[in-house]
Amino acid sequence: MRLLGIDLGTKTMGIAITDSLQVIASGLENFVYGNNNLDICVNKIKLLLQRYQGDVANIILGYPTNINGAKNERTLLIEKFYKLLKPQINVPIIFHDERYSTIKATGYLKYEANLKSSQIKKIKDKMSAVIILDEYMQSHHNN
Repeated sequence: MRLLGIDLGTKTMGIAITDSLQVIASGLENFVYGNNNLDICVNKIKLLLQRYQGDVANIILGYPTNINGAKNERTLLIEKFYKLLKPQINVPIIFHDERYSTIKATGYLKYEANLKSSQIKKIKDKMSAVIILDEYMQSHHNN
């Protein structure tokens, strides 16, 4: 069964998914939404779950906190999204620390993939979701 990774920002939602063996994470989409309309994001996740027809074991939701672990505005956005999504789906949602995932994604895309800023902007959120899934798998599969 697969894992679905989400990096929710204030304007975009990066989405990634693993293969069925949970070995490789791949970026699916940089989903752009506006006006803090989280309902659109919930509907997007519901459509993806339908597309993968019961093959998603867990949703790994990036959970941003400050360096000291304190909540911030993005943390509260994630918690609001969780409260909207949870009652509408039958897949467990797991919070995963996402500190630095966007910085790591941007650095990789800039220095390793040699992409231009305009190209990075279009894919950094789904790359962040890939990093969230990779880090989750590393921390939970190598016990």
